[in-house]
Amino acid sequence: MKDNQIAVLGFGKTGQAVLEFVLTHEPGASVVLFNDAEIADRERQEFFAKRGVRFLIGAEKFSELAACRLVILSPGFDGKLPRFSALRMKGVEVISEIEYAYGLIQARIIAVSGSNGKSTTVSLIHHVLIHSGRKSILAGNIGFPLIARVGDIHDDSIVVLELSSFQLEEIVDFRADVAVLLNITPDHMDRYPSMAAYAHAKYNLFKNQRPADLMVLNADDPLLHDVKQLGPGKPWWFSSTQAVADGAFLESQGISLSIGAEPERISLQCNPLRGIHNLENIMAATLACRAVGLTPAEIESGLKSFQGLPHRMEVVGSVGRVEFINDSKATNVDAALKSIASIEGNLVVILGGKDKGSDFGGLEKSLAKKARKILLMGQAAPLIAAQLSALEKKLIHVRDLNEAVHSGYEILRQEGGVVLLTPACASFDMFENFEHRGRVFNQEVTMLRGREMKNG
Repeated sequence: MKDNQIAVLGFGKTGQAVLEFVLTHEPGASVVLFNDAEIADRERQEFFAKRGVRFLIGAEKFSELAACRLVILSPGFDGKLPRFSALRMKGVEVISEIEYAYGLIQARIIAVSGSNGKSTTVSLIHHVLIHSGRKSILAGNIGFPLIARVGDIHDDSIVVLELSSFQLEEIVDFRADVAVLLNITPDHMDRYPSMAAYAHAKYNLFKNQRPADLMVLNADDPLLHDVKQLGPGKPWWFSSTQAVADGAFLESQGISLSIGAEPERISLQCNPLRGIHNLENIMAATLACRAVGLTPAEIESGLKSFQGLPHRMEVVGSVGRVEFINDSKATNVDAALKSIASIEGNLVVILGGKDKGSDFGGLEKSLAKKARKILLMGQAAPLIAAQLSALEKKLIHVRDLNEAVHSGYEILRQEGGVVLLTPACASFDMFENFEHRGRVFNQEVTMLRGREMKNG
């Protein structure tokens, strides 16, 4: 028998939340924190060290985890690597934070994953549930880690989880009553060896479902058509291009539902969200809410009061005849394509950041048709320029968002149009995260507006 030693891997938001829980609820355990790199926040490290946490810093210390009975991974750790296989062979249980927290709750779960649209969809589901008077907890890859909300979850709550492929990799027993998979498009190819491996991680969302559970699936995504390989749950489909027999589809400024004996309809006349991709998110959210008992009237009422999320097709405002839209959350090519498709008229697109193994050539056709100019910034700018060489005359390299905002404005100020930040890249080369990138963009637009007003 191993000693009662629990290791937490990673000292970010998730890792610290797990540490808090383990220190409070596992009083007999010896707690270890492992991190490959030195920890920048020495004050927080000292805070936990004084409470008995032993820190193992550096890859050379990893072998000491073999003395643990349980290792809990933050999403940034890849549990498929050989060093974790070695731990498992020595009898160490290796699980994700999501799996650990799941064992501590009894509430119904709506879990949402997908390459794009997760945050908007879970926020919409949570908003509609709260608006209709249900008890709902929002957690996962948005806001708070699930382990941080365990104490707030009652058996009659509905837990709404945003789950990334990273969080789904180490699923053992986790089961969602309603599992929503919005789409699968290339992303995180710097972590996964193939699209098949990436898709398989997403499919873990369904593997423990029961026949009475629901799978909400995108009928327009070819990677989601083979329901037998996904799991035993009952499929409900949504589509922006066709009518579906069991699910939701678009029809004359509304959503038609075909999930019961009689067809149902939800109006979209007051829809605050822009773009066809957001209509898909709304349909998925609608089906999830119907699955836990909300009526079409309750869903329609909740939709009307939803305002969307920052940094996701967020209209920052206009300077003269130029409108600025912040879609900093578009961190992959498919997300950028959907954002570009939703804009009509003169368009300047801002691309670039940290590459995640993306094929930027997939943007060429859309940019050739829609973009007047393409502003490239960040670490990936040379790679994007090389892959979009056919559009060389449209490409302009900029140093940062300050130059991008001012250049976009100067290009469009006479005729008017839209400057769209949709980077198709991660933000870590220049910013803390996509939120930081979006805030800087918004600030630059605000300063530009102030300057133009001052100049008359």
